[in-house]
Amino acid sequence: MERVLSIAHVTILESFRRKDPYIVLILGFVIVLGAALFNQFGIEGLEKFVKDVALTVTNILCIVICVVAAARQLPVEIANRTLYPLLAKPVSRTTVFLGKYLGVGLMSSAVVLLFWAELQALFLLFGISSGVIFYQALFLRILSMWLIAAVVITLSLFLTHGANVTVSLLLCLAMSTFANTILAVHSELEGAARRLAEVIYWVVPHLELFDLSRKVIHEWPSVPIAALAALTAYAVIYSAIFIALGCWRFRRVAL
Repeated sequence: MERVLSIAHVTILESFRRKDPYIVLILGFVIVLGAALFNQFGIEGLEKFVKDVALTVTNILCIVICVVAAARQLPVEIANRTLYPLLAKPVSRTTVFLGKYLGVGLMSSAVVLLFWAELQALFLLFGISSGVIFYQALFLRILSMWLIAAVVITLSLFLTHGANVTVSLLLCLAMSTFANTILAVHSELEGAARRLAEVIYWVVPHLELFDLSRKVIHEWPSVPIAALAALTAYAVIYSAIFIALGCWRFRRVAL
């Protein structure tokens, strides 16, 4: 466990040393602040517009930073040959994988927390209400970061870096639309196409379940604890499946 934590610590330091999180946070702050200034015109309905822009920008940037950070971990280590001294200590490949995953998950969670702190500060500054649902959205967004990290790091062992980033971003950012499309056309499909659509729908993780943005925008009441518990279990199970697959694959990759 100590070695896993050490690798995670180095991963976090390296991610922040690259300054990617800082750039994303500053960019997000500027965009959200610009949208929040519109709220000062006193036009009815602009509060929802500000929330929509703020949450959309935050969600997209959090997903991008998580995908980019996770996708480069193992390929960069292998390409730069920095993995060999680590494995010679000796440290098992499973330990390296878990350490990288833990580091990316913690770094991404920290970025989400900082973004949400920015949003809360701006909402308070401009008199925009948030409610309990805002903090539940924060919890689910952090959960989604851990799931995304598990998926992307595992895919990095099957795909090239560029393909992994592209596929992962499409999966994360378009899953809601894709899932709704499958439901809409399911009854029109037949044979192998229908079975393939069903397999994709049930196998691919539904990241849209972790997005409460619309509920925050329209000030819905808080989500029941049972629903949050179910989503937590969903994220843990899917993450565990991808972590197990990733560890299995990493042990068999020729270095």
